[in-house]
This record gives sequence, structure tokens and C-alpha cells, in this order.
Amino acid sequence: MLEKSALDRLGNVDAGMISDCMMRLGLAGWMDGVRPIQSGHRRAAGRARTLLFGPKRGEGQWSRSMYRTIASLQPGEILVMASGGTLENLMGDNIAMHAELCGLAAVVTDSTVRDSAGIGELTMPVYARGAAVRLPVNMEPVALDVPVFCGGAQVRPGDAVVGCEDGVMVVPESRVMDVLYQLDDVEICERDLQTAIKARASLDDIEAVLKRKKALRPPDQR
Repeated sequence: MLEKSALDRLGNVDAGMISDCMMRLGLAGWMDGVRPIQSGHRRAAGRARTLLFGPKRGEGQWSRSMYRTIASLQPGEILVMASGGTLENLMGDNIAMHAELCGLAAVVTDSTVRDSAGIGELTMPVYARGAAVRLPVNMEPVALDVPVFCGGAQVRPGDAVVGCEDGVMVVPESRVMDVLYQLDDVEICERDLQTAIKARASLDDIEAVLKRKKALRPPDQR
């Protein structure tokens, strides 16, 4: 189980630096085309709970409503609804408001959503491919807490999901502490790089910092 302190650290740092750490470690987990529906400063970090959607089979509906499904999740978690990029909207402002009242940190989907104006009034971030009026007539929930592909990223239950103004990334649960270990060093490199640029340092000095920024921080030998 991810520690709250680790999730808080991920949620309070520039997401680009988390990307730098993931690159150092050879990790991949960036969602394509999934961005915040609301305007302004929208960040979130939480443990992933995945909900897989698929084409309807005609054998009956999901055993419980979306409202009951969301109510079964824990406060601070992030619901990731993986749809394969359907153009149908899978959520409106009522479901989003219910998720916020249940204490979820965010909802992420690679589908569209409806009621973007209502969602825009909520505090809880919603990340999606955009807004649309096409109803979800051909899609249905298939399974909760299974590995899914969302926005081109593989997401497993328990992974750390980090959302920001630029998009969403996924850090494997087993590698969160490795990312945080690299993050301490990346933050120093980022500050040094900004200092060098502002001071109009030589290109050689700037590129030396860039080289440090890309280099893997060695394990702590203590």
C-alpha cells in the first residue's frame, strides 16, 4: 500500500520532474490526450482503482450502479476508467459530484465526459479526452480492479496516478520509492539549470547540468 507521504510528495512537485525521474529509470506511464476538464491549477495524486469498460454484450448490465461502484472506493483514491478511447461520454457532472463527495482525489478516463460546465464547478479534478454529448449507448463496465490500458498507459490497481495541468502519468506501485529517490536529485539539477540560464552561463555549463539531470542517481551506499 502506498504511503500518504509518498503520494503527497508526488502531488506537490512539478509533474515534469516526475517525468524526468521516470526517464532516468526507464519507466513509461504517460497518458496521451487525457487532460483536465476544469481550468486553473488542477493537481492530484492518489492510488489507482481501475474500472474497465468495453463494448456491450447484451447479457445484462453491470451488477451495480456507477454510484455504488464509486461509493465502494476509499477517500483519496483515483478512479481510472479505461475505455479504449471511446467517443462516448462515460460520466457527467452528477457522477463527478458524487465522486467528490465520496472523497476521491480525482477521476481519470480516456473517454469523453458530458456536463463540462458542471464539472468545472467542482474542486475534484477530472481528467478526460474532452467534452462530448454522445451518450454511452454502446459501452458498459466490465471489471473493477484489473490491469487496464488508459490513454496509452498501462495502469494496475495500486499504482500511483499523478495528474496536473499538462496531463496524467502513472508510476508503478513497486517503483514509487525509486522515483522519489531520483526526485531529490532532479530537483537540485532543475534549480541549478534555472540558475545557470538566468545567469547567462556558457552553453558548456548549461549542457553540463543537463547531462547531470539525465544521469541516474547512484544507490545510497550508507
